[in-house]
Amino acid sequence: MKVIYKLPYIIPIIILIFIVPVSVAIPVELSHDIVIIARHGSLEDTPENTIAAFEKTADIGIRGLEVDVRQTRDGKLILMHDDTIDRTTDGKGYVNQLPYEEIKLYDAGSWKSEAFAGERVPLLSEALQFAKERKVKLIINVKEHGIEQKTLSLIKEFDMINHVYFSGRLESLRNKDIDIKGAQLVFLPSDEPTNDLINLIHERRNHVGTRLFGTDDRDKMKKKMFKGVDIILTDYPSVAIDLMHFRTINQPKKREPRKKLESNIAGNTAQIGALIDAITYGSPDESRIAALVFSTLPAGVAVPPLVERLDYKKPLNRFIPKINIPFFFKKDDMHENLLQAALVQKNIVWALGLIKNKSAVGPLIKRLETADSDLKREIILALKMIGNKQAIPVLKKLLLKDENPYVRFDAARALGSIDNADSVFTLIRAMKTDKNWLVKGGCAGALGEIGDNRTANALKTLLNTDAGEDASWARDRAAWALSKIGTSGIEALVSSLGSNGTGTRRRASWALIDIGDPAVPYLISTLKDISSLARKRAAMVLGWIGNKKAVLPLSWALTDNNQEVKKMAAWALGKIGEDKAVTALEHTVDDYNKIDEKINNEIAILNEQLQVLEAQITVLENEIILQEFPVLEDQISAIEEEIMLQESSIAETQSETADDREYYYNNALFKKIKEKWDFRPVVLAATMIEAAETEKDKVETSIKELKKVHHKNNDIKEYAREAIQRLHYN
Repeated sequence: MKVIYKLPYIIPIIILIFIVPVSVAIPVELSHDIVIIARHGSLEDTPENTIAAFEKTADIGIRGLEVDVRQTRDGKLILMHDDTIDRTTDGKGYVNQLPYEEIKLYDAGSWKSEAFAGERVPLLSEALQFAKERKVKLIINVKEHGIEQKTLSLIKEFDMINHVYFSGRLESLRNKDIDIKGAQLVFLPSDEPTNDLINLIHERRNHVGTRLFGTDDRDKMKKKMFKGVDIILTDYPSVAIDLMHFRTINQPKKREPRKKLESNIAGNTAQIGALIDAITYGSPDESRIAALVFSTLPAGVAVPPLVERLDYKKPLNRFIPKINIPFFFKKDDMHENLLQAALVQKNIVWALGLIKNKSAVGPLIKRLETADSDLKREIILALKMIGNKQAIPVLKKLLLKDENPYVRFDAARALGSIDNADSVFTLIRAMKTDKNWLVKGGCAGALGEIGDNRTANALKTLLNTDAGEDASWARDRAAWALSKIGTSGIEALVSSLGSNGTGTRRRASWALIDIGDPAVPYLISTLKDISSLARKRAAMVLGWIGNKKAVLPLSWALTDNNQEVKKMAAWALGKIGEDKAVTALEHTVDDYNKIDEKINNEIAILNEQLQVLEAQITVLENEIILQEFPVLEDQISAIEEEIMLQESSIAETQSETADDREYYYNNALFKKIKEKWDFRPVVLAATMIEAAETEKDKVETSIKELKKVHHKNNDIKEYAREAIQRLHYN
């Protein structure tokens, strides 16, 4: 044992003052200034970039929306994150290759929930009008080059220039346009904000933002809501708003289903010849619009001429007939070059799909035999729109064997739309074996639409597969599908609440929240699960569902042996409400107050012992300084052996009172050592210092552990108090 000599000065006795940091909700003065902005303009359960999502978001008090902007083939600015419409609609194709008249025909809501069936892709102008009327801020994220100025002009047209934050490619215009006087939004990493940097941003009259993506954990979100932040962009805005307010500002209105989407273009049978000419000889836009007009004609007269031209080939004759359909042609002059045959064929197939007559199914299936991938996709979309079971065998074959993953994806979606139980095992097989995550997600969505409970295990496996960002959408679809297949789906989701993967638990939780009351009995049972992760998530989901049958089980969960479970149970009780919930929460606060009082007393006793030990160490250090004798190594070794012999006696005194322990050190151990080593006072003092410092370390460790317990208890009390405050406020 090496004795370290101290410097010759008197060490002051330190009195430790017990201070416990209090973890509280965002202060009122801070929360009133923070604007929550919903990523992609949506809540956890609404389809992104849709008016339905905006309405529900604004109804609960969210004051900002982030929207993504792209341009269609005919120059319309629409809201769409991806470069294709495949993921968020039941259509297909690149945004910049489709006219808006076509895009608005597709359903942009039912992929998220049947409650949003019929929702269409909105124009940017509609989003600006909504934001202006509801007084919400926008982050406009321009996703492609060349439309920045057009977007800016539209913002100015709605007089929203000072209520919009520019993002993406739009940000480059800030320094070029002197009319842009609104605050710039500066995003800072949530883990390293500095007061100086925040103050500098505010001095320049700009706003500080932070991104909270991929988490619905209340504590993690709270820690990242640093003081001075103005804007929080999150994909879980319901959680963020719940953190800052004890209740939502407005209850969401009950939403009426959208009417079936239809085009406002119509034709008449007298125009059949002209329409056929327009499809085959018109410009790309004219050909597509002519196909749309054709679909409004009676099936009996429209289908035969279209089927006849499914194998259309570009004629050698360069003569182009005069086409006169003034309601969609702007010019009388025609293009000198004919359309490519492939484009004409795609437009004919699309028109057959829109007509939705089963007489076209056979010819379309036959055309699949020689079609390339682009035409296959168009035919599959047409078969999907028609929805006839005759197409199921060929769609199964394409799903399992086609080389193009987009063709397989479309085939999966079509099988789900046709809704036949015979497709289930083919979809499961493809979902398990296909290497492409888009296809896997398409299969999961199709299985959800079919709603067969035999799919639960396969969907659960996909939900629990953590393969990074590539798998994210497919796992989302798996969770959604499980929420649609009844009891087996609920059981699979509930059993996933205890998964080791955070993403799995999060997806399962929100799928169960979407299910609502039918999941409550299963969640109540999960409050007794062996996994604390599952118990915590079950309490959280019960809180969001809000069923009062959960109040008593959640009250029992307040005594759980896991701190996180107790905190979430307290929050859930506050979210649900009821007199019994208030009583349980008040009892919890009282119980923990008593426990903390006892802990504080123990810490006070340990602090007194610490003071005694520090005083002894100071005296002994002074004694060594006064003696100024060297300490021999062989004498130190002998003292070490003596101390070791006394260790058993030391252990026996650990549970004694402070006075007993002080007596022991002053009159037992040290007295024996002193009697034996009296002729070497310096060695004795050094040895006594070592013993005192060892005991001091133990006392300090005990204080730290008690502080941790106190801090954890305080967290639970704060959750309970916030819940009580929420209940009284409501």
